[in-house]
Amino acid sequence: MSNVAKRFLTFRLFQAWEVFIFFAALVAGIKALDELGLWDTVEMSFGAQIAVIAGLSALWSVLIHRLDLYSSRRLVNRGSELIGVVIVILVSAGLLSVMGALLNFPTNHPAFLSRFLVVAIVLMVSGRLVSRVFLHAARSRGRNLRFVAVAGAGSEGQRLSRKLTNKSSNGFELIGLFDDQAHLDRLGNEFPKGGTFCDLKQYLMKEPVDEVLIALPMGSHYKTIMELLEYCERVGVSARVMNEFVNHTCSDVSLEFIDGTPSLQFSREKNWGWQGKAKVFLDWFLAVAALIGLSPMLLLVALLIKLDSPGPVLFSQTRVGKNKKHFKLYKFRTMVQDAEAMQARLEAHNEAGGPVFKMRSDPRVTKLGGFLRRYSIDELPQLFNVVLGNMSIVGPRPLPLRDVQRFEHDWYSRRFSVRPGLTCSWVLAGRSELEFDDWVQLDLDYIDHWSLGKDVSICLNTIPRVLRGSGAY
Repeated sequence: MSNVAKRFLTFRLFQAWEVFIFFAALVAGIKALDELGLWDTVEMSFGAQIAVIAGLSALWSVLIHRLDLYSSRRLVNRGSELIGVVIVILVSAGLLSVMGALLNFPTNHPAFLSRFLVVAIVLMVSGRLVSRVFLHAARSRGRNLRFVAVAGAGSEGQRLSRKLTNKSSNGFELIGLFDDQAHLDRLGNEFPKGGTFCDLKQYLMKEPVDEVLIALPMGSHYKTIMELLEYCERVGVSARVMNEFVNHTCSDVSLEFIDGTPSLQFSREKNWGWQGKAKVFLDWFLAVAALIGLSPMLLLVALLIKLDSPGPVLFSQTRVGKNKKHFKLYKFRTMVQDAEAMQARLEAHNEAGGPVFKMRSDPRVTKLGGFLRRYSIDELPQLFNVVLGNMSIVGPRPLPLRDVQRFEHDWYSRRFSVRPGLTCSWVLAGRSELEFDDWVQLDLDYIDHWSLGKDVSICLNTIPRVLRGSGAY
């Protein structure tokens, strides 16, 4: 059997294994229901049960494909892959829960969901980790290699070549660096010299090459890059332009086709890929779950507000959201009824730097309101904003129109490139005690280095901070 056939068979077996994991997790959940005597109440024939399980297993496989979790990840952080796996499992659990609620099926029972999640996460994560160990061992022994040629012997080509070859477990076989003769003559002995660009074209015609990585300056080598791309397409070899012709800290670059014409979009609105899509789903799912779980407390707080002072239970205010679009933000009312009208008379007592307004002993805050603010209970109705899509669980705080109109620096506005959130890095750094410039800088750092793992970390660290009531006024 050829190496290609072996890799194909191994891949299909791995896919089958992960479908089996889903089946095993379902069976474990059903077993938990059976132990409680709940599965006997299901009015469905055995054949229908098998059909439902088969359909869900197929959906599971499609979901893993859609999140790109079967693609090669030789240079990608392993943590991002494992986070993706956990997201697939959580999404599947959410779908099973919704299906149970709609069809009066016990798959939304806590016993089923907890057993399903434990079995699926343990088997999927351990399976992925074991597969990584075997892949790294195979590549270290010279198997499952990807043959690459680097076009460009300058500093960028050398940096890229070091990254490809610094670990044998990455599985890259560097054919050589190709450039004009002058650059090749200056290249030391650290890297294999492949030859000139003409030699590269000859090589692509006769030898096995998986990919050509083009690391040439766009400004001075535009014509050469276009010729190489055209030639790679002609001979059927993948090519990738690794050129940093724009500072990567400046913008995110995404490729789109408009009427068949490729276009590069440079945007500060971060392209977070599948993790961004997962963030949107998790925001909605967690907000709905929190509203349901916290509903008794929310009703109690609403009643206490009514008894504490005259006025509505909820306070709504126009805030500035993503791309500076306005939306109505909801909070529990913590101030007297005419608080906004009173603010103009209190501006001279503002204790916050920058455009925001803060007072430690704000006379507008009610006795109950002070308690709600200290422990951020007044923010909980914003879960409705998350469900409506105006906000996220984690993101820069949405500011009132008054504050935004007083911005003194244009770089403040970049915080509007993502959806605002209930919490963010500034909560961990001091909440209301921060200077506004530091506050915005933390928001921008969050935007530039976002990941699902960062969101999870912020949420886990926010909880004890809020329970202590530190930094809030």
